[in-house]
Amino acid sequence: MNLKKDNLKFILWCFFITFIGFLLRYHLFEEKNSWHDEWHSIYVSDPNILLHETLKRYWGDKGDEFLTEFYPPLYLIILKYYFSVFGYIDDYGRFLSLIFGTLTIPLSIILSRKIGIKKEQIYIPSILVTFNLFLIWQSLEIRAHSILVFFSLLNILLFYKLLNKNNRLIKFLYIICSIFTLSLWPISGTIFFGKSIYLIKDFFLKKSKNLEFFIIFFIILIFYIIINYDYLLFQLDRDEHYTKLVKTFFLGFHFRSFFGSIFIGAIFLITFAFILIKNIKQLMVRNDEINILIYIVLSSYFLTLTYSLLRAPIMSPKYVIFLVPLIIIWISYYIDGIFNKYLIYIVLIVTIIISILNIQNYPIKRPPSKEMLNFIVKSNIKNIVTNEKDVFNNYLKTKKISIVEELNFHNISYSFPKDIRKFWFVCLNFPRFAYGETYLLSKNSKPQENCTNFNPSKYGFKEILPPITNIEDFYLRRFEK
Repeated sequence: MNLKKDNLKFILWCFFITFIGFLLRYHLFEEKNSWHDEWHSIYVSDPNILLHETLKRYWGDKGDEFLTEFYPPLYLIILKYYFSVFGYIDDYGRFLSLIFGTLTIPLSIILSRKIGIKKEQIYIPSILVTFNLFLIWQSLEIRAHSILVFFSLLNILLFYKLLNKNNRLIKFLYIICSIFTLSLWPISGTIFFGKSIYLIKDFFLKKSKNLEFFIIFFIILIFYIIINYDYLLFQLDRDEHYTKLVKTFFLGFHFRSFFGSIFIGAIFLITFAFILIKNIKQLMVRNDEINILIYIVLSSYFLTLTYSLLRAPIMSPKYVIFLVPLIIIWISYYIDGIFNKYLIYIVLIVTIIISILNIQNYPIKRPPSKEMLNFIVKSNIKNIVTNEKDVFNNYLKTKKISIVEELNFHNISYSFPKDIRKFWFVCLNFPRFAYGETYLLSKNSKPQENCTNFNPSKYGFKEILPPITNIEDFYLRRFEK
């Protein structure tokens, strides 16, 4: 009877904390704007074009702008067909990430139980994953990050099941999940490196014959290469990435980004280092199943750092975002036996408070596209003219307000629109994702020349002054005949 009651409490807790996690993420949903990377995701994933055209855009054929992607096309193809079912609206793509970002919470709880965290201590990883700012923010981006976290955790969970149960169905699911995860983001291959360390060490310490696992790993590798051959061939020719290896990495090891603030990041980095040092002997001479997580974490740091030093920097925290729940779960496994429970309560409460206070403070501000479009709609003008690239213009068209209000978009790079009597000229002006906050109009800087040089007087239009300069990242000018 008590066991049933405990199980019911556990299930109710899982539903409750997952619901809280959903609310935290959905709280930001309506206010969230997209930025440069997401504009490209939306553009490439256009459901109104054929698949071969989608792949052409993926490889860099994006109108007047050349930008190839560093991750495989799988996520963009999934997004394309998702848009075709639910509608080509940017927020709908964001909702796909929100779903997987939320499902990461119960999956983290299941993995926590699998590695041996007791039910009475399960609140520790549950709260830390639910209120983690990095996971919350990435759950609202139209990128592959939150889906990658979900399938990385699922992959590790299936591996644990295979260790304890030789089941054909689990093997099949593990192989499919592994190929899918690698095809989402190849850096997830560091997970397999960590597993291999465990299997090799298990062979030498316990004489366990794990040959079958390496055969499975080989099958996964072969199918992954076959499916992603073009992508891998293309990436071999690249010796640069968008991210750089900076000296400050060795001060924080991504923990500042992983936990959303310098203060919380420092607490968890110190805690992580303390537990690692305290258990270093156990890690060396024993091979408990909990060690798989730390092997994956250390392997990911080692391999990404090595690749960055020898070939091209790949040191963005987003690239190894799957480490966040693994670090949290690993710390949670040991923390109860090291620290006083009241100290744990204090850390959890401080984490919750700081997360709630900073939930709106994204590291890089997005261009306030919704605010800009709302302003235009209130002026009762339906026509918008830009001199921007196709990627940005397409993004504005997929905004829900643009569709509901039936706004018309015209790109003067092709031709000037006819049969309109008034319009707003929208120009991206030193956007913060590209220039930082150096040239903000609020700091009395001059707007970019491509924003001020536009002059449609030969078409019979005159400018209605003043221009709108109080919406950061944009410079708006109104014209009428």
